Amino acid sequence: MAGMIVVAGAGTTLARDAAAEVTMVSAQGWELFSDGRLGGFANYTRGDAFPLSLVDAGGSVIQAPFGGGIGTNVDSNSIADPANPTEQRKLESMRVRSGFLSNIFGFGVRTALTPWTKVSGYIQFWANIESNGERKYVTMPVDVRQGFVRVDGLWGSVTVGRMLTLFSRGAADIDFLYGHGYGVGFPAAGVGSGTAAGHVGTGVLGPGFASGVIYYSPVLAGLQINVGLFDPVALQGAWDRTKLLRPESEITYDRALGARARLHLFVNGGYQKVYRINEPDSTSSAAYGVGYGLRAEVGGFHLGLAGHWGQGLGLTYALETTEAAYDSSTLHRLRKSDGYYAQAQYALRRFDFNAGIGISRVKPLGEETQIINGVPTVVPADGAPSGPSMTRQSLIKYQLGISAAVVYHVSPALHLDVDYFRANFRWQLGEKEDVNFVSAGMTLTW
Repeated sequence: MAGMIVVAGAGTTLARDAAAEVTMVSAQGWELFSDGRLGGFANYTRGDAFPLSLVDAGGSVIQAPFGGGIGTNVDSNSIADPANPTEQRKLESMRVRSGFLSNIFGFGVRTALTPWTKVSGYIQFWANIESNGERKYVTMPVDVRQGFVRVDGLWGSVTVGRMLTLFSRGAADIDFLYGHGYGVGFPAAGVGSGTAAGHVGTGVLGPGFASGVIYYSPVLAGLQINVGLFDPVALQGAWDRTKLLRPESEITYDRALGARARLHLFVNGGYQKVYRINEPDSTSSAAYGVGYGLRAEVGGFHLGLAGHWGQGLGLTYALETTEAAYDSSTLHRLRKSDGYYAQAQYALRRFDFNAGIGISRVKPLGEETQIINGVPTVVPADGAPSGPSMTRQSLIKYQLGISAAVVYHVSPALHLDVDYFRANFRWQLGEKEDVNFVSAGMTLTW
């Protein structure tokens, strides 16, 4: 099998360190190299549409689900029954789309500074194959996903630019290596455009990309410490102001256990202070998270286990601007969430058989009394009636994903995939949505 491109995140991130690459030119001490992939998948979706809101006899909304799920009440691919307007609609659609990764073209240059030090530069472009909103006349954008310079020496390495972040990187690597590196999984974009999510949102929290600086220590007895500072992320509409760069780190331990076994352990985390616009620094909060897990390989059997926990994270990627990360009250209280993921793979010479299960959960907030503009104010608990209409807001409770895939490696470069994904969504006040996805396609890698 060809060398792997290792990815992480919401179906939209990639780290090139472990990628296969092709040297294109080598002259006068410089090398020009390239890596990437091309492909596509036929995808069939069938299941429930987003749950309907409950209305009273006068037509007022008395209960409404929010956060999570796929599709909406007015989704163009939802099927309504005119005889039962209060019955939850159904989703059914087919698309030819990008997989867990889109079409990718990356290239870089490198040269030696000294016998012990080298410098390299790398830039990477992503482009989806499916049109947004099923409109073939829409121009397809190109996303400059990565671009950085890196210096490597006996002391470790330093990378500066736009790159994969560190928090939750290990869990997404598991999803790529043992689950959906050549497949689809959960196509979260629906009728929109975008890479699929694999298990991101159902047990895996995507790390994403950001501009920043990372120091990678030398590997000593299998142990490596990575520390980064990244451009901060504002939680729009809630905590719109930041002051300092966001620190993230990851510690990994990788060791061969005999000729046919290997163990890889990881723990990572991130922290960011957030503030309100036009309010003093004393009015602040903090988003943070911790991720952990392992990869174990014995012969052709591979197992990955991962988990994460934190505050203000959301369901799909770290520091998500969504109701799953903070509530809609005037306080915009940051929610706590967690996730757990298990992925197994049995790899033969030509075939991979993959199966996984993961769950992401959001913790409801209780009632609080806070001083707002000098006045004690009761902020209701999640699920309690609020607002002038006394609507009960039903927060997403969990998202559960179950996956299976078969990959046939025609050659080290060409890979065929058939995969199935079952997504179960449950809300705090009893709403539910169950959707099935079947995908098949091919990927060319270099």
